[in-house]
Amino acid sequence: MTHASMMHATRVMERTYAASPAGVFRAWADPDVRRLWGTPSDEVEIRNDAADFRIGGEDVQRCMVGGDVVATVVGRYHDIVADRRIIYTEVISEPGTLQGMSLVSAEFLPAGSGTRLVLTLQTVAVDGSDLLDGVAAAWTSALERLGGMMVSA
Repeated sequence: MTHASMMHATRVMERTYAASPAGVFRAWADPDVRRLWGTPSDEVEIRNDAADFRIGGEDVQRCMVGGDVVATVVGRYHDIVADRRIIYTEVISEPGTLQGMSLVSAEFLPAGSGTRLVLTLQTVAVDGSDLLDGVAAAWTSALERLGGMMVSA
């Protein structure tokens, strides 16, 4: 498929969590835990069709609303340094239509007894997709959920 237009955005999001870098990193590394906090909203359920958290590994997640697939996200891990960073790419599509792609870089930095998470999203949306704002909103929601889990952990 040929895409006539592209729009790019880079966003940096920072959060501080009460858990150690190892604890926050584990929440990313465990696909069942990540499925719980990684949902973009209360209406969306994440289904893991594949989860392979290693360099070169691939995750396939389906975003479900009311039993229907509204988006598929295929992630590939390019760099993982335990308790310090994760770098991966995501290909985001609606059924039958590429929406865009993101390069996701997560740094887990010590901050006193907790962690400062620095998340950098470099996203390209194709063919007029509203993906740029959607990705930012989804990650904002996910990071808030992650924070809630780190408080109760």
